[in-house]
Amino acid sequence: MKFTGQLKTALICFLTMGVTAIAQNTEQKKVEVSDAELGKIAAAFQGVQEINVKAQQKMVKTVEDKGFDIDRFNELYQASQTPEQDVEASTDEKEKFGQVMNEMQKMQSGFQKEMEDAITKEGISLDRYQEVAVALQTDTDLQQRLQALLVPQQP
Repeated sequence: MKFTGQLKTALICFLTMGVTAIAQNTEQKKVEVSDAELGKIAAAFQGVQEINVKAQQKMVKTVEDKGFDIDRFNELYQASQTPEQDVEASTDEKEKFGQVMNEMQKMQSGFQKEMEDAITKEGISLDRYQEVAVALQTDTDLQQRLQALLVPQQP
């Protein structure tokens, strides 16, 4: 199954909204992370990535099952996110789009729970995972340490 870059981005943003919502409220500060803890975070990160792939596949299937072309769905989605962008859509398309979005929102809570479980299964609290995720955005040393753990683990 081939995913377009825009749909991947939209779906990942859609899925990770819940995971990152709390992280946005965390102050940017230097976070100390032991090698052992970073190993757990790397494992949790990979679990979350696997769930994201599964979620993308299910969401793409939902879009296609409703008879949408992926590009057309993306166009409608972008227009729904940008009120000043006007896109012509039939009543049927608008109705189907609403149905797809409702289904995706229902799926999101399930995927969110799976992601949380993947994190806590590694022995990390959600708060700590989010704290480290925020630190990873700006701490290049921490990024490099995590990357070094992730590369050997990839198949």
